[in-house]
Amino acid sequence: MITKLSRRDFLFFSALGSLVYPFGRNALAVDTHPAILYPNTISILKQAFKSEMIAHKHYVGYTQRAKVEKYPNIAYMFKAFSISEKIHADNYSRLLDKLGKKTIYIPLLINVDDTKSNLTNATQKELEKIKITYPLFLKKIETERCDDAIKNLMYSWKSHRQHEKKIKKIHKYTAYFFGSVVKEIEGMSLDMHVCEVCGSTIDEAPVLPCDICNRALSHYRKIDRPT
Repeated sequence: MITKLSRRDFLFFSALGSLVYPFGRNALAVDTHPAILYPNTISILKQAFKSEMIAHKHYVGYTQRAKVEKYPNIAYMFKAFSISEKIHADNYSRLLDKLGKKTIYIPLLINVDDTKSNLTNATQKELEKIKITYPLFLKKIETERCDDAIKNLMYSWKSHRQHEKKIKKIHKYTAYFFGSVVKEIEGMSLDMHVCEVCGSTIDEAPVLPCDICNRALSHYRKIDRPT
């Protein structure tokens, strides 16, 4: 057992320690920086933020166009979807900020056509997000295990999947039976509500907690019709 450490021994062990841990305490700080721990996650969150902001801007434009063309229910649906997409984008922005990355949205040219084309384009994009975009996002970040990122991407994916059957039907028939699609949508009794936590969108007043994020009814926001 060592009972006494000479000055020479002390210097030797100190020098050895500096070789084993050459950067001292700062090495730990560098290794645990979010950019080191979550490079793929940060990249995907940036892509998701941009995608949802573009969708939000498109839906705002689609809303106005549907109003002009006298399709009040379609305009109402587009408005609710625009708010849902903005909630997704805001969630990603807050999470990126938490990870030390600021989001910068560069305005892009938004293409707004007639409502028939807008319905076709919107449903096509929704189906791509459901089938391709979000499954790929989740796969790319799974090994980094950033729970908040996974949770928020799942929120978005599930909210897009809520109306998958209706989206497929609208996409299938709009091109050749637009009149029938319009008649069906405009004949619906809609009371749009959006969950401000996850972006869940429903077309009637909620009676249960959100089925995506499980938050209380109070987190649902009633969407007013476009004026």
